[in-house]
Amino acid sequence: MDFFNTHADAFTIRTSSSPNTGLRPGQVGALYAIAAHFMTSEEGAIASLPTGYGKTSVMMGACFMLKARRVLVVVPTNALRNQATKAFRALDVLFSRGLIDQNALPQRPTVVALEARMNDASDWDALAHADVVVATPNLVSPAVRGVNPPPSDFFDLVLVDEGHHSPAATWAALLAHLRARHVLLSATPFRRDRLSLPGKLIFYYPLRKAVAENAFSRVDFISVPVEEGANRNAVDSALIAAAVQVYRRDRDAQLDHRLLIRTDAIQKAKVLAEQYRAAGVRVEAVSSHLTRRNISGIEQRLLSGELDGVVCVDMFGEGYDFPKFKIAVLHAAHRTLVPTLQFIGRFARTNDQGTGAATFLAAPSDLRSESNELFREGVDWSIMLADIADARQHQLIEEREVLRDFEPVVELASNYEAISPSILRLPFHVAMYKAGFAPDLRDLPGVIASQRVVMSWRTNDELACILLTRSLQPPAWCATEDLVDITHECYLLRYFPESELLFVAATLRSARSYSDLVEHYLDGEAKKLGFHQARRVLNGLQGQEFFSVGMRSTSPVRSTESYRILAGAQTDRNIRDNDAATYTQGHFYGRGYDQNGSQELIGASAGGRAWSNGKDSIDKVLRWMVSLHNRITAEQLVIGRSGLDRLPVGEPLELIPVDTCSADWGIDTYRVGPRARWQRGDDHIVVNLLDCGLQVVDVSPDQACLSVDLVYENWSCRLTFSPSISPSYFTTIRDAGAELYVESREHEYTPIADWLEADPLTFFTKDLSSFSEGTLTRTLGRAILREDALAPRDWNGCDIQVEFDTANPARQTVQRFLQDQLLASQPTFLIFDHRSGEAADFILGRLLANGRLLIELHHCKGAGGVPSAGRVDDVYELAGQAVKSVRFLNREQLERHITRRTAPRAGGGFSTFLVGDRDETIDLIQQIEPIDVELTIFAVQPGLSAAALNRDDEVINVKQIMAAANDGVAAQQAKLIWTVSH
Repeated sequence: MDFFNTHADAFTIRTSSSPNTGLRPGQVGALYAIAAHFMTSEEGAIASLPTGYGKTSVMMGACFMLKARRVLVVVPTNALRNQATKAFRALDVLFSRGLIDQNALPQRPTVVALEARMNDASDWDALAHADVVVATPNLVSPAVRGVNPPPSDFFDLVLVDEGHHSPAATWAALLAHLRARHVLLSATPFRRDRLSLPGKLIFYYPLRKAVAENAFSRVDFISVPVEEGANRNAVDSALIAAAVQVYRRDRDAQLDHRLLIRTDAIQKAKVLAEQYRAAGVRVEAVSSHLTRRNISGIEQRLLSGELDGVVCVDMFGEGYDFPKFKIAVLHAAHRTLVPTLQFIGRFARTNDQGTGAATFLAAPSDLRSESNELFREGVDWSIMLADIADARQHQLIEEREVLRDFEPVVELASNYEAISPSILRLPFHVAMYKAGFAPDLRDLPGVIASQRVVMSWRTNDELACILLTRSLQPPAWCATEDLVDITHECYLLRYFPESELLFVAATLRSARSYSDLVEHYLDGEAKKLGFHQARRVLNGLQGQEFFSVGMRSTSPVRSTESYRILAGAQTDRNIRDNDAATYTQGHFYGRGYDQNGSQELIGASAGGRAWSNGKDSIDKVLRWMVSLHNRITAEQLVIGRSGLDRLPVGEPLELIPVDTCSADWGIDTYRVGPRARWQRGDDHIVVNLLDCGLQVVDVSPDQACLSVDLVYENWSCRLTFSPSISPSYFTTIRDAGAELYVESREHEYTPIADWLEADPLTFFTKDLSSFSEGTLTRTLGRAILREDALAPRDWNGCDIQVEFDTANPARQTVQRFLQDQLLASQPTFLIFDHRSGEAADFILGRLLANGRLLIELHHCKGAGGVPSAGRVDDVYELAGQAVKSVRFLNREQLERHITRRTAPRAGGGFSTFLVGDRDETIDLIQQIEPIDVELTIFAVQPGLSAAALNRDDEVINVKQIMAAANDGVAAQQAKLIWTVSH
């Protein structure tokens, strides 16, 4: 032992000045990079040189430069073991190229090739004299049962040939066991399964530079023509005939070439060998079934010229050096790029006399793989291979550098130490949040959506982290825990400090998982990115067309269609101009083209989500996140034209509109109908929250907040809403300390402000624009008021300026005048519902002859003066009430409302039946099919003049509000009629 350390000065690095002298530039660079790396680092080194460029010379040179005491050379196959053993024993390459002086090195290293498993520690003691041990991993790896691995300090240098195998279990276990310097050499330092190679890529020599040095001979491709639809036998016969012709051509040109014929099964190899021999060439079938002696004999016969070639599956593959292989016949092409590059590299070597350009033959019908673009007639593979391989290498190098920045934070469970971020594949889908402060990604959550965090990685700049989780749960179809499914999920978080945006990619895209992450890292205060910002992912994309478009109803009640989805090619062209009156953009998914003409698939939704198709590596998803962020935050916004332009987009609510006039409960509040408790000291009452009225009081002068009163009979409290702070709702105690609490799903009472944080109010302006939380949806377009929307009537005898008079019930107010007319129409039932939380002043039901139930809701408002069309105040409150009451087209909501409101209470305070019986009415509604309920809403305002509305152009504002209300009601399959004066 100690040969290389003792004779280190005998080795001299010389750059090649003429053929077969010195080292090639890439070999020189690799050696210097290896030496420099281990001067400052103990991490494994990865050096990448093109196939056939001379990795063996680099391995031998590294032993001298690192002054190795004892070296282990690990190779993947027996053939390579024999080849490496021969090279290290003779050092012929170093001598022939003038890198070692014959006189300075009279002896050779002691090299041992292992041919059996090391079963005992004494086996290693017997190798103490060796300078170099050459082995395949299954003979020495601690991962193989029965193997006694070498002592951890037995070697001080480990050289791994074809190092892309190193992540495999046997290889990885051996490298982890040995406390030595590791050098991994490979032409392809990436794997198709994306497992990370252990070490740092310290040197990569592009194939194109090797081509420019004339390190490889020309490789020509011949496409062998076969008839379309030809069977396998016909294809094979055509390939055999073409191959024999090329072999004889090269032989006649005095070229010492051999055939390497590839197929995909051992039995096929035997059959093909018979067919080639019948065609006049001497070939043998080679497989792993043959003994080492038989394979060695075949190699000798190839070398001597007794054999013209071999038929194999993947024998004589990666790393094997036999320069006379110059004719390749592909009866089965490789499916992926890595073995294709290695295979072609065998034939492109120029280090043998008597050989010329290599030739590849294949049938076009066989080429259906990742490597298809290589197999085209007339392609100069020396250039094509360089372009493809270098592009892939640079891509993987970039990925590796990104992933190297992720360091394991903590392993929270066993058996996860072998997991690398490089094997993870996440979807191109992100949830985007506006954070008020930077999350502390060092603080790991214990649980996410009932899944325990078992592993985490974080970048050094603490701007990104990966969380791996695990859950143990019985399958849904198993009633006990005797069966347990193990499920893993993965989350990638990326924070952008310049914009305070947080992006989350997840394999489990549930509201619970996102909520848990936001709660943990941002104290639950982050807000989903508004759609007006999310849609900026289209920034810079031209030629847009969409396959899926979501249109969200702008009606706050959504009694029928709340969300419409259009799907199909160029479906955005199906959006109509009048859709803007009742819908806003909800989501989109389509494609566009960037400035370079590259196509991109992209989607976004109003929930602060963005996505594309497929899954990919962590680094690709991170780069995609950065690209989205740059578009969203760019100062210049250029979004190409499309059918989406016809729909409004919610905009950020920066200032509360000064004409905000009404409010309504959220959808979940109407669905649940929760109980509410008013409390004032020791006094309290329990009512339904929907029976409490909402009255907008005012908007602050700076438009930063508004006040709204919640009222029930003689109870009230004031609520303040401010979209710019969190939480957005807070109460101001009024009315001698009255407080309002709402019963949650857990049957606990929570303050009204907390309830509204989960199910916020919707506010309306006088033109029926609406806003909820931090998004404002404006009414667009120019709605037209149809003449049939007006129902003029004679109000003679009615005091039209008085809506009602509780002190004098007989007075002919608007309400009493209408009541008399409704009674005269002989309805099936008529309910007087005028109080806080009303559906309308009057609820009228009429059972029609066709079995359908017509519901009429009459909203009354006293006139602000003589009939005209110029007073907006006569209209906007009725318009808001009409739009909100569309929800009662839903049979269930109608029944619940009538049941609750008409239930008798001691001391009064309930809605009364003017016509009909309560039990019979409720039974009638229950018996009616939901589809048989019709709803007509009447906005009763005698202060409006039909003649003035039809005549005066100056009343456009009034007519626009009325028309917008009509469109909103009609979009929910109901009808709105304005009961006015002539």
